[in-house]
Amino acid sequence: MSRPKISVIIPVYNPGKHFEKCLDSLVNQTLKEIEIIIILDCPTDGSDRVAERFAAADSRINVLHNTEKLHIGFSRNRGLAIAQGEYIGFHDSDDYAEPQMYEWLYGQAERDHADIARCNFYCVYTQQAGGNIEQYRYPEASSAVGARDWLYEYVSGDKVSCVLWNHIFSADLLKKNNITFHDTRTLCSEDSIFFLEAYHAASELAVADGYLYHHIFHTTNTGKAYSYRSIGNNIRYFEALYRFMEANGVDEDKRLAYLSRNVARSLYSSARKALIAFPLKKALAEIGQIGGSDVVLKCVAFLYRKANRKERKSLKPTIRIFLRLIKAKF
Repeated sequence: MSRPKISVIIPVYNPGKHFEKCLDSLVNQTLKEIEIIIILDCPTDGSDRVAERFAAADSRINVLHNTEKLHIGFSRNRGLAIAQGEYIGFHDSDDYAEPQMYEWLYGQAERDHADIARCNFYCVYTQQAGGNIEQYRYPEASSAVGARDWLYEYVSGDKVSCVLWNHIFSADLLKKNNITFHDTRTLCSEDSIFFLEAYHAASELAVADGYLYHHIFHTTNTGKAYSYRSIGNNIRYFEALYRFMEANGVDEDKRLAYLSRNVARSLYSSARKALIAFPLKKALAEIGQIGGSDVVLKCVAFLYRKANRKERKSLKPTIRIFLRLIKAKF
């Protein structure tokens, strides 16, 4: 095969019954010039056998085996290191795409001479997760890649879905700007940082209208686990956002305004998870990491400024109580 138009990178760790549907949706794409890179992150549910079976039947599939569990960030980096496509896509191993998704994204990117192309998506909740299907459409502001203020505000404040699996990214854009993934064993929300860096570097965004990707929510989604959304991983994520904005000339008050409410909500959620998951002494030690982060403490102090009383009052009462405890302790 000549150079593929798109390389699709799929890290795999125990997607279970969803994996076969994922691969079916990829090998049956109407765009045939694709490369499918599967990174097996030490699965224990037989996904490796499914991957090898599909690879034996389709020469476009390349299977990599991690010798140790690297998690999603560094697994994706292994795929990026060997990808040959003009554009790069990232697909979750328990999701599936409409047959025309990558053809539409590629065509729109080429017509618009774009660095990034995206589509809208469905959130599909399994029976155990509620059984609903929801549509996600991006806000209009997020189509203006040249406008940086929306980007900093929306990403830092969790006001836009910073997922990657409904996008394709120019391989040249990623290589030129050295955009790769952080280690998700020590930092969460790696998609948001990649999204921020890629959108910041892009000069043109193409939008393929339609809901072309199906993201499956179930009881074992990795993003729900405390090991991923821990206090420490959240702190390092927010510190990375803060540093990125600082490096790009955003003044401190704006940085804190963009981050503060999301910091409060996320750390409260992680603290609750810690209190459920661990004995009290260990949970309090986890929460105690907050006191070591200047960025987090600046965000708490920002919310307690007199001028920001309305922002603080917009948070749920339980989060405000959590903030008071943090402020009193640290």
